[in-house]
Amino acid sequence: MNNQFFTKLASFLGTVWSYITVGRDFFWKAIRFTFATGIFLLVAVGILNSLISPLWTGSDKPDSEGKVVVFTPSGIVVDQEPGKVEAEWWEQVLEESLGGAESTRVYQYRDMIKFFEDFKNDENVDAMIFDPSGLGIQIPYVLAIAEKIKEAVDAGKEIIVRSDYLGDVSYVLASAGSEISSQTYSAIMIDGFGGPREYYKNFLNKFLITPRIFAAGDFKTGPEQFTRDSMSEEAKVNLEFYTPLWGKFKNFVQEQRDIDLQWIADDAWEQLVNGEVDEWTAALDWGLVDVIEEDDDFDARMIEKFGALEDDEEELNAIYFSDYLETLPKDKPVKSDNVIKVVAIEGAIMGGDVMLGTAGSDGIVEMLKDAHENEDTKAIVLRVNSPGGSVVASDYIRWEIEKAQEKGIPVVVSMGSLAASGGYWVSSLADKIYAENDTITGSIGVYGTLFSVEKIYDWLGIGIDGYSTTKWGAFDMMRQDWPVEIEDLVRSGINSVYVKFTTQTSIDRDIPLEVVKEIAKGRVYSGERALEIGLVDEIGNLEDALAYAATLAEVEEFKVDYVKPPAPSASGFAFAISNTIEIVKSFLGLSPKQSLQKNYLDNIHIYCYGCVYSD
Repeated sequence: MNNQFFTKLASFLGTVWSYITVGRDFFWKAIRFTFATGIFLLVAVGILNSLISPLWTGSDKPDSEGKVVVFTPSGIVVDQEPGKVEAEWWEQVLEESLGGAESTRVYQYRDMIKFFEDFKNDENVDAMIFDPSGLGIQIPYVLAIAEKIKEAVDAGKEIIVRSDYLGDVSYVLASAGSEISSQTYSAIMIDGFGGPREYYKNFLNKFLITPRIFAAGDFKTGPEQFTRDSMSEEAKVNLEFYTPLWGKFKNFVQEQRDIDLQWIADDAWEQLVNGEVDEWTAALDWGLVDVIEEDDDFDARMIEKFGALEDDEEELNAIYFSDYLETLPKDKPVKSDNVIKVVAIEGAIMGGDVMLGTAGSDGIVEMLKDAHENEDTKAIVLRVNSPGGSVVASDYIRWEIEKAQEKGIPVVVSMGSLAASGGYWVSSLADKIYAENDTITGSIGVYGTLFSVEKIYDWLGIGIDGYSTTKWGAFDMMRQDWPVEIEDLVRSGINSVYVKFTTQTSIDRDIPLEVVKEIAKGRVYSGERALEIGLVDEIGNLEDALAYAATLAEVEEFKVDYVKPPAPSASGFAFAISNTIEIVKSFLGLSPKQSLQKNYLDNIHIYCYGCVYSD
């Protein structure tokens, strides 16, 4: 009986195995067939694509020939676009529920210059409709872009400016065009450079807040907003760099349109009050614009001038900015193993990530490491556009620059519109410093801002006392009045950083220390003046810096790699809230109880308030 059982079991298992074998064979045949078919289809599709792709490529690519380019930018011009990171789903929901706005669009300065240069040289197009009103540009960059617009017009291109609002900056850009058209209810606001500031001395007194402000440098006047109720003479002197810039703007407009912007800003109102000109035609009467017309009339005139679409007589034969970019020639890749890395230090220098308006030292250090740890890197160009910021963050950046130089990698600085205070501190050790004519630099000085609220506690009747095994262990800088010993200690820290700043500048720039002390004191200088006193080596742009870096590296052929900032470690609403809280806490000295040394170091700044332009 056992034998029968085992015989049947063996027969059953044999049958099962035969099915398994058949299934296995079919499975492998199916795999081989699928694999072979896949390869065949890929090859076939590749061949077919190569044969017919020219047919559809030509039809999908935008065609600019005979069309008018329409360029209405809305955003800001920067040297380097910051890294981006997508928000988590919950952050997106939170932002949308709170009415979060879209992120600011950025246009890289070098791309803007290249755009107008390419337009000038493009034989397919002859005209552009341009609205500069939505473009935010740092003042020293404006004339360079305006000159490119003028070059295109001088080369025979027609650039018609159409806008319902023009300010100081946008009007200079508009004046370089062929024609300016505006609406009846449009505005042209010429105010010059500068503007009002708020002073908080009386406010702080009313709310029993004591400002603890320490500054090294007679012209390091930024923190005076907390200790005065009006602007000091030193602050006004430090803002005199605006005057030559304003003069250049006025001269450019005078040459283009024969208009005195100073008269427009200061005295033109009298003609309105006296009734010599009409409010709605004043811009035309004064020559600020060429045509006043409503949108429908402007559209009809442009269609008559440049033509309509073939399939729609009511639509202008136009090509818009994003499509037009696709028609422009792309830079040919340079085949070279020699690389010059460009690292942008843009915005206020502080710890953390690189973001729009913030040169986070963590991100900058990572970018510098990317540069000097790459064996193909022959030189580094730092593009500096910063008013400075934190002493600690600036030093981290300097140390990483020194690591590159210790490896024998030349480091050249190209100053953009602004390289002041901490922006100069990270620049001074370079092998050579280029500044542009209107670069704002210098501001070699230091200040500290802390606040205490002991008067509020006195008013509330709350006493602060405690026990410690050390003299100052039970002292709270925010909630208690400061004894002279504490003030002396903090002042000593400020002065120590100032001595370090001036001494290091003397060493870096090979200028006698006595001379550095004389030109420091927080004074701000233009690029032209900085060249005269030795703070920079030469007037030039980024291309000049790249060429010199190649000379130092002893390479004739090289490719330029603009190092991209790493994506921020956090993003969206959550990051904005947490980052804002930390900035406010640091600025006001409201951090939780911490060591005295850490507290005042976190609040020592090499930052130039007056260098942040307002238009």
